Amino acid sequence: IEAQKKITDEQKHQIEEKHKEITDSINYAERIQRSFLATKEMLDENLKEYFVFFQPKDVVSGDFYWSAKLRNGQFILATADSTGHGVPGAIMSLLNITSLEKAIEQHTEPALILNATRKTIIERLKKDGSTEGGKDGMDCSLISFDFKNNTLTYAAANNPVWIVRGRELLEFAPDKM
Repeated sequence: IEAQKKITDEQKHQIEEKHKEITDSINYAERIQRSFLATKEMLDENLKEYFVFFQPKDVVSGDFYWSAKLRNGQFILATADSTGHGVPGAIMSLLNITSLEKAIEQHTEPALILNATRKTIIERLKKDGSTEGGKDGMDCSLISFDFKNNTLTYAAANNPVWIVRGRELLEFAPDKM
Protein backbone atom coordinates (compact mmCIF):
# COMPACT_ATOMS: atom_id res chain seq x y z
CA ILE A 1 0.00 0.00 0.00
CA GLU A 2 2.86 2.40 0.83
CA ALA A 3 4.48 1.70 -2.55
CA GLN A 4 1.18 2.39 -4.35
CA LYS A 5 0.78 5.69 -2.48
CA LYS A 6 4.29 6.72 -3.50
CA ILE A 7 3.55 5.92 -7.17
CA THR A 8 0.24 7.78 -6.98
CA ASP A 9 1.91 10.81 -5.41
CA GLU A 10 4.58 10.83 -8.15
CA GLN A 11 1.92 10.60 -10.87
CA LYS A 12 -0.09 13.39 -9.23
CA HIS A 13 3.03 15.58 -9.12
CA GLN A 14 3.77 14.89 -12.80
CA ILE A 15 0.19 15.74 -13.80
CA GLU A 16 0.29 18.97 -11.77
CA GLU A 17 3.59 19.96 -13.42
CA LYS A 18 2.24 19.28 -16.92
CA HIS A 19 -0.96 21.16 -16.11
CA LYS A 20 1.06 24.18 -14.95
CA GLU A 21 3.23 24.09 -18.09
CA ILE A 22 0.19 23.92 -20.36
CA THR A 23 -1.65 26.67 -18.46
CA ASP A 24 1.41 28.95 -18.49
CA SER A 25 1.83 28.34 -22.21
CA ILE A 26 -1.81 29.14 -23.00
CA ASN A 27 -1.71 32.29 -20.86
CA TYR A 28 1.40 33.45 -22.71
CA ALA A 29 -0.33 32.70 -26.03
CA GLU A 30 -3.25 34.86 -24.87
CA ARG A 31 -0.89 37.81 -24.32
CA ILE A 32 0.49 37.36 -27.83
CA GLN A 33 -2.98 37.06 -29.35
CA ARG A 34 -4.25 40.16 -27.52
CA SER A 35 -1.36 42.18 -28.97
CA PHE A 36 -2.93 41.67 -32.41
CA LEU A 37 -6.35 43.02 -31.41
CA ALA A 38 -7.52 46.59 -32.00
CA THR A 39 -6.00 48.81 -29.33
CA LYS A 40 -8.05 51.05 -27.06
CA GLU A 41 -5.96 53.98 -28.32
CA MET A 42 -6.85 53.25 -31.96
CA LEU A 43 -10.54 52.86 -31.14
CA ASP A 44 -10.61 56.00 -28.93
CA GLU A 45 -8.88 58.01 -31.64
CA ASN A 46 -11.37 57.00 -34.33
CA LEU A 47 -14.70 56.29 -32.67
CA LYS A 48 -16.74 58.68 -30.53
CA GLU A 49 -19.15 56.25 -28.91
CA TYR A 50 -18.44 52.56 -28.89
CA PHE A 51 -18.17 49.52 -26.70
CA VAL A 52 -16.32 46.25 -27.05
CA PHE A 53 -18.04 43.05 -26.04
CA PHE A 54 -15.35 40.42 -26.36
CA GLN A 55 -16.03 37.17 -24.57
CA PRO A 56 -14.21 34.29 -26.24
CA LYS A 57 -15.18 30.77 -25.19
CA ASP A 58 -11.59 29.80 -24.36
CA VAL A 59 -8.51 31.66 -23.08
CA VAL A 60 -7.27 31.79 -26.66
CA SER A 61 -9.71 31.52 -29.53
CA GLY A 62 -10.51 32.28 -33.12
CA ASP A 63 -12.57 35.35 -32.21
CA PHE A 64 -10.99 38.75 -32.77
CA TYR A 65 -11.59 42.42 -33.46
CA TRP A 66 -9.03 44.42 -35.39
CA SER A 67 -8.67 47.94 -36.73
CA ALA A 68 -6.33 50.04 -38.82
CA LYS A 69 -5.99 53.31 -40.67
CA LEU A 70 -6.11 52.89 -44.43
CA ARG A 71 -3.77 54.72 -46.77
CA ASN A 72 -6.76 56.79 -47.99
CA GLY A 73 -7.21 58.08 -44.41
CA GLN A 74 -10.28 55.99 -43.65
CA PHE A 75 -10.59 53.89 -40.50
CA ILE A 76 -11.34 50.19 -40.83
CA LEU A 77 -12.77 47.83 -38.24
CA ALA A 78 -13.12 44.06 -38.45
CA THR A 79 -14.93 41.65 -36.17
CA ALA A 80 -14.36 38.01 -36.95
CA ASP A 81 -14.67 34.41 -35.92
CA SER A 82 -11.85 32.27 -37.29
CA THR A 83 -12.15 28.60 -38.11
CA GLY A 84 -11.40 26.47 -35.08
CA HIS A 85 -11.54 26.84 -31.32
CA GLY A 86 -8.89 27.14 -28.66
CA VAL A 87 -5.29 26.99 -29.84
CA PRO A 88 -6.03 26.16 -33.53
CA GLY A 89 -8.56 29.02 -33.65
CA ALA A 90 -6.02 31.39 -32.10
CA ILE A 91 -3.42 30.45 -34.69
CA MET A 92 -6.00 31.02 -37.44
CA SER A 93 -6.87 34.42 -35.95
CA LEU A 94 -3.23 35.49 -36.19
CA LEU A 95 -3.08 34.26 -39.80
CA ASN A 96 -6.31 36.12 -40.56
CA ILE A 97 -5.11 39.36 -38.98
CA THR A 98 -1.74 39.28 -40.74
CA SER A 99 -3.57 38.54 -44.01
CA LEU A 100 -5.83 41.56 -43.42
CA GLU A 101 -2.74 43.69 -42.73
CA LYS A 102 -1.21 42.52 -46.01
CA ALA A 103 -4.46 43.20 -47.91
CA ILE A 104 -4.73 46.83 -46.76
CA GLU A 105 -1.30 47.54 -48.22
CA GLN A 106 -2.93 47.27 -51.66
CA HIS A 107 -6.67 47.81 -51.13
CA THR A 108 -9.02 50.26 -49.43
CA GLU A 109 -12.46 48.83 -50.36
CA PRO A 110 -13.78 46.34 -47.79
CA ALA A 111 -14.86 43.75 -50.39
CA LEU A 112 -11.46 43.85 -52.10
CA ILE A 113 -9.71 43.63 -48.72
CA LEU A 114 -11.68 40.51 -47.75
CA ASN A 115 -11.11 38.92 -51.17
CA ALA A 116 -7.36 39.58 -50.98
CA THR A 117 -7.31 38.27 -47.40
CA ARG A 118 -9.07 35.08 -48.48
CA LYS A 119 -6.59 34.57 -51.32
CA THR A 120 -3.62 34.96 -48.95
CA ILE A 121 -5.11 32.48 -46.46
CA ILE A 122 -5.80 29.90 -49.18
CA GLU A 123 -2.28 30.23 -50.57
CA ARG A 124 -0.75 29.92 -47.10
CA LEU A 125 -2.80 26.90 -46.09
CA LYS A 126 -2.17 25.08 -49.40
CA LYS A 127 1.41 24.72 -48.21
CA ASP A 128 0.29 21.93 -45.84
CA GLY A 129 0.14 19.64 -48.88
CA SER A 130 -3.65 19.70 -49.26
CA THR A 131 -5.30 20.81 -52.47
CA GLU A 132 -8.16 22.63 -50.74
CA GLY A 133 -6.50 25.38 -48.76
CA GLY A 134 -9.84 27.17 -48.72
CA LYS A 135 -11.66 25.19 -46.05
CA ASP A 136 -10.32 27.40 -43.26
CA GLY A 137 -10.59 31.13 -42.79
CA MET A 138 -13.06 33.31 -40.95
CA ASP A 139 -16.52 34.75 -40.80
CA CYS A 140 -15.88 38.48 -40.85
CA SER A 141 -17.56 41.87 -40.90
CA LEU A 142 -15.34 44.63 -42.22
CA ILE A 143 -16.42 48.27 -42.02
CA SER A 144 -14.59 51.24 -43.51
CA PHE A 145 -15.46 54.62 -42.00
CA ASP A 146 -15.10 57.73 -44.15
CA PHE A 147 -15.43 60.47 -41.54
CA LYS A 148 -14.92 63.29 -44.05
CA ASN A 149 -18.03 62.31 -46.02
CA ASN A 150 -19.85 60.74 -43.06
CA THR A 151 -20.28 57.38 -44.81
CA LEU A 152 -19.36 53.80 -44.20
CA THR A 153 -18.75 50.92 -46.53
CA TYR A 154 -18.85 47.32 -45.44
CA ALA A 155 -18.27 43.77 -46.57
CA ALA A 156 -19.62 40.88 -44.55
CA ALA A 157 -18.77 37.21 -44.96
CA ASN A 158 -21.16 35.03 -42.93
CA ASN A 159 -21.17 37.72 -40.24
CA PRO A 160 -23.80 40.51 -40.25
CA VAL A 161 -23.16 44.14 -39.41
CA TRP A 162 -25.32 45.72 -36.72
CA ILE A 163 -25.65 49.44 -36.25
CA VAL A 164 -27.43 50.94 -33.27
CA ARG A 165 -28.96 54.34 -34.03
CA GLY A 166 -30.82 55.71 -31.03
CA ARG A 167 -33.19 52.91 -30.04
CA GLU A 168 -33.15 51.38 -33.52
CA LEU A 169 -31.10 48.32 -34.47
CA LEU A 170 -30.14 48.11 -38.13
CA GLU A 171 -28.91 44.78 -39.45
CA PHE A 172 -27.00 44.42 -42.71
CA ALA A 173 -26.98 40.85 -43.95
CA PRO A 174 -23.75 39.09 -44.90
CA ASP A 175 -22.81 37.23 -48.05
CA LYS A 176 -21.71 33.61 -48.02
CA MET A 177 -18.17 34.61 -48.97
